[in-house]
Amino acid sequence: MPSTLIVLSGPPLPGRWSLARALERRLSARRFGAESDSVSLLDIMRALAVPGACVVVDGNLATREARAEVLELAGEGCERVLVEWRCSRKEAEREVFHRYASRPRALGAAELERYVADARVREPIDDARYCDDRLGARAVVVGPESPLDEQLARVVRALRAPPPAPPPTDDAAERRVMVVEDDPEERATLAEVLEELGYVVEQAPDAGVAMALLEAGVHVELLISDHLMPGTSGVELARFVADHHPEVRTVLLTAFSDEDVCRRAIEVSAVTVLAKPLRVIDLERALAEA
Repeated sequence: MPSTLIVLSGPPLPGRWSLARALERRLSARRFGAESDSVSLLDIMRALAVPGACVVVDGNLATREARAEVLELAGEGCERVLVEWRCSRKEAEREVFHRYASRPRALGAAELERYVADARVREPIDDARYCDDRLGARAVVVGPESPLDEQLARVVRALRAPPPAPPPTDDAAERRVMVVEDDPEERATLAEVLEELGYVVEQAPDAGVAMALLEAGVHVELLISDHLMPGTSGVELARFVADHHPEVRTVLLTAFSDEDVCRRAIEVSAVTVLAKPLRVIDLERALAEA
């Protein structure tokens, strides 16, 4: 059974990351970050060597050479699909604004300009023939003008042998949470605990990314956030969620016993404030209350 390689390129914005996670879940794929120092090309080749494997490589990959380097990892007979997640400058500015909104205006404007310029796809995949003849891959272009489900469907349709649709799930039984934590180890540990408790987990490294994901349509019922983070604090994030996504409840985590934090959290309708280091029994109780 041939393996499948999907190379997803585009600016490093939450919309692209959401599509990568959706592909990972829909196709039962292994997902690799092309810019991650901890992931080597050899790791991707090993994953593709498994018969019937599906691998999603997610990265900026702004040039043809960068995309070709990854596509060439696939062996003979491997199906290749090149996906470009493309957005306009205005859309990129909107998403970047959420990330830097809490910073001083001058710094935010300067970082926004650099971020958008660096994220631009300099060599887009408009030439489908180039992809077929030179790279051996079919090309798909998607972007935030379409809902995530539609973007996902377009990529799946590009596969020669699309996988069967997943069995229907009981939406009432599927519990979805988002973990917002700037410490990657703490974020990964908390996500692992929540998955063991039966939750589907989205992750965000800061409040700005969490806001952008929610605005992009990522559905969660509960948001668990650290309070003290660079930029926007957990309380400010809880206030944003209460104002713009009142259906989402919030739990704040803090390493300090701060009555003012508790008072402000209650004012913005957060479920509770839990002290760090977090005990699983306290987390389970807060989740049950939510």
